[in-house]
Amino acid sequence: MSPKPPKQPPPQGEKESHQSLLSASAEGAKFLILLQVTSRLLTFIVNQLLLRYLSPSLLGISVQLELFMISILYFSRESLRTALQRQPSSPTTTTAAAAPTSTKSPKIGSKLIEGTPAAQRQTVINLSLLALPLGLLFAVTLSFFYARSFASSETASQPFFRESVCLYALATIIELVAEPYFSLAQLGLRYKARATAESAAAFVRCIMTCGVTVAVAKGGFGEELRGRGVGPLGFAVGQVGYAAVLLGVYVWCFWGEGGRVGWSVGLRGIESRWVFFLLRTKDNCRPLTSLAASMWLQSALKHLLTQGDSLLITYFTTNHAQGIYALSSNYGSLIARMLFQPIEESSRNLFAKLLSSTAPSGENITSAKTTLQTLLKIYLLLSTFFISLAAPFAPFALSLIASRQWTAASDAGETLSAFCYYIPLLAINGVTEAFVQSVANERELAGQSAWMFAFSLGFAAVGWVFLRVLGWGAQGLVAANGVNMLVRILWSAGFVRGYFSRFEKEEERRKEGEGWKEVLPNWVFLSTALGVGVLARGVVSEGSGGTVRMLASAGGLGVGLLGVWCYGKLTPNKKPTPFPSTRTA
Repeated sequence: MSPKPPKQPPPQGEKESHQSLLSASAEGAKFLILLQVTSRLLTFIVNQLLLRYLSPSLLGISVQLELFMISILYFSRESLRTALQRQPSSPTTTTAAAAPTSTKSPKIGSKLIEGTPAAQRQTVINLSLLALPLGLLFAVTLSFFYARSFASSETASQPFFRESVCLYALATIIELVAEPYFSLAQLGLRYKARATAESAAAFVRCIMTCGVTVAVAKGGFGEELRGRGVGPLGFAVGQVGYAAVLLGVYVWCFWGEGGRVGWSVGLRGIESRWVFFLLRTKDNCRPLTSLAASMWLQSALKHLLTQGDSLLITYFTTNHAQGIYALSSNYGSLIARMLFQPIEESSRNLFAKLLSSTAPSGENITSAKTTLQTLLKIYLLLSTFFISLAAPFAPFALSLIASRQWTAASDAGETLSAFCYYIPLLAINGVTEAFVQSVANERELAGQSAWMFAFSLGFAAVGWVFLRVLGWGAQGLVAANGVNMLVRILWSAGFVRGYFSRFEKEEERRKEGEGWKEVLPNWVFLSTALGVGVLARGVVSEGSGGTVRMLASAGGLGVGLLGVWCYGKLTPNKKPTPFPSTRTA
C-alpha cells in the first residue's frame, strides 16, 4: 500500500485572500465603531438640547414612531442582508473599485457572464432590490395598523401625528432605495463608504430634528403653531433628512463605478433568465433567495424579541412611563450601540466569509474560533466594569446629564442602573447570534426560528408578570429582557460548540472545553471586581461629600480595577488548538 502523499499547503493566493479578508474586517470594525461613536455623540448632544423642550410623553411617542420605522425596515431587508453576507467575495470585489476583467466593459442592458465580478455584484443588486417592494407593502400595512389600531387616543391626539406617520413611512422607502448601494459596500467590505454615508445622514438628522423643534418652541413659525405645539413632527422631518442624505452620499460614493465595471443599480439579466422582481442564475442566486426566505421568519421573530420591550411597555404603560424608559435605555445602551453593535456587524460579515463553504479550510475555522473567543473574552472583561462600577454610579451620572424634571419624580436612575446588568448579556448574545446567522444552514435556521418563537412567548409571559403582577415598572422590563437574553445565549452557545466539534478529532473534542474556559477572566481580576463593587455601592449609599467626592471615588476605583486587569494581561494566553487543514470524513 503506497503511502499517502503529504498535504499540500494552501496556495499563496488563498493565504493572501485570507489575510486580506481579516485585514478588511478589522478595518471595517474600526470604521463602524467610529461611525457609531460619531452618530451617538451627535444624538446625545441633540437629546440634551431637546430635553428642555420635550415632555416625557412626547419622547415616548417618538419611541413608538421609531419602532414603527424600524419594523418596516427590518421586515423588508434584514433577511436579505443576512443571506447576501454569505455571498463569497472574489479578490476583485474587496477592492475599492475593481477594474474590469476585459478591455471592454459590458454595456448596460447586455447579458452578464455568470462568475465574473460584474455578474456577482449584479446578483447582489438584483436580490437587494426585493427590499423595495417589500418595504412598500409593509409601509402601507403598518402605517394603517399603527395609526388606526396600535396608537392610543393620547398618542393620536398629538399635533401632526398622522403627518409624522406618513413622513416616517416616506423615510423608510427612501432608505430602501439605497439598499443596493449598502449591499455593494458590504460585498466589497467598503466600510468607509458606509461610514461616510451614515455619519453624514446622522448629522443632518440631528440638525433638522433640533432645528424644527427649537424653532417652533421659540415661535419661529408663528405664535399659532407655537401654541399648538410641534408634536413628533421634528423627529419625522429629521428622519426624512437622514434617508435623503444617506441615498445621496451612497450615489456619490459609487458614481460612475457601474459603468466601468459593468453593473447597474437596477434589474439586469444574467444569462438571460428573467423572473419578475428577481433574476435567477444557475448557481448562486437561487440558493441565496431560498436562504433569504428561510431567514425571514427567523428575522421576524428576532425583531419581535429585540423590540419586545417597546411593545410591552407600549401596551402596559402610559406615554409618560414610556418616555422615562426611553431616556434610561438610550443612555444605558449608549456604549453598547457605539462599541458592541459595529463589532457584531463586522464579525457577522467575517464569519460568513470565512465559513461560507460547506467544508471550510482548517485555517479559516481556526481564525473564526480565535476571533469568537477573543470577542467573548473582551466582552466578559468589560462586563465586570459595567457591573462593578457603572451600575452603582448610574443614578449619580444621570443626575449630572439630565434635568431635574426627568430624574426627580421617576425611577430613571434605578432603571439606568438595571441596564448596566443587562448590557453584558446584550453584547454576548449579539456576537453569538451573529455567528449562528453566518454559518447555520436552512434546517438549523428553521430550528432556531422554532426556539425563538418559544422564547418570544416566554418573554411575553415574564414581562407580563414583572410589569402587571409584580408592578416593577421599567426595571421589570429590563429584568424580563435579561431573562430573554440569557436563554438565547444558552441556545447559541450550544450551537457554537456543536459547530466546531464537527471539525475536531476525538481527542481534541475531549479537550474542547479548555479553550472556551480561557475566555473567562482570571480569579484575581474577578475577586478585585467584587471588592470594587462592594466599595462603590458603599460610597453611593453613604451619599455624602458632593459631586467632587463621587467623581473622585468612581475614578479611583476604576483606575484600581484597570490596573489589576493590566497586571493580568502579563500572563500569557494559550493558543487555541488548530484544526486540520482538511475536513475529516
